[in-house]
Amino acid sequence: MKITGSTRIFTIIAHPSTHVVAPSIFNCMFESMDLDMAYIAHDIPPGAVRATLEAYRSWSNLGGFNVTVPHKESVCALLDRLVPPASDIGAVNTVVRSSEGDLTGYNTDGRGAIRAIGDVRGARCLIIGAGGVARAIADALLKAGAGHISLLSRTPQKAASLMELFPAGKVGPFRAETLQHTDVVIHATPVADHIPLNLDMGCLNKKTRILETVMRDTVLSREALRHGLVLIPGYRMLYHQVSENFRLLTGIEAPDEVIVRAFRESGYPMP
Repeated sequence: MKITGSTRIFTIIAHPSTHVVAPSIFNCMFESMDLDMAYIAHDIPPGAVRATLEAYRSWSNLGGFNVTVPHKESVCALLDRLVPPASDIGAVNTVVRSSEGDLTGYNTDGRGAIRAIGDVRGARCLIIGAGGVARAIADALLKAGAGHISLLSRTPQKAASLMELFPAGKVGPFRAETLQHTDVVIHATPVADHIPLNLDMGCLNKKTRILETVMRDTVLSREALRHGLVLIPGYRMLYHQVSENFRLLTGIEAPDEVIVRAFRESGYPMP
């Protein structure tokens, strides 16, 4: 990849940033499409987010940026405009910078999750976590016709705040006795080295779909496979988001074959 003084730059803000895979995927796509663009990761601690976004406003060749853990909710108050569903749920994952330096926030997490999971009409769902990803996916599940969502979170205050966003009776706290009747489980925390909150995967029925939003290998993913459950790995959700993210950031539609090739070159076993 050749970077020049006129190269259009895109970033992702995270903390830490060592786990992010978007730079590899986007740079493969830029190269395949012969675009003078580059994508880099910025490790931004929470206390530096405001200063970073102020710098981004004056960075004239910055086209926009993606947002991941732990910044998806906190950046909302620092943007000029939020587009639904970001404005409804208070979380963003994509920000577009205008030529004047205005920042507009979007959220594609929910749509990516639904495309990865498939039909959820009437489904009894469990979301592990209550942060920005959980908010986006809960919103998308209900819009897609899910029957009920249970929340399992180590921070009850965040879970309560999430529940308040939705109609009464549609989202509620997790109860262990309902686990065996769960149709879809979404892991929406960054935890990789243990099963969050000691969830008993053995209680789930074999048709339960498990969506893992973490991109790397996790204990929860391995346990899902060990118990014969239907695992949807994190890269499948990201795959269904990349086309929209790419269009929002660059203004260009990426051919599907370019996206698939970028995932393969980044180490993901695409069909």
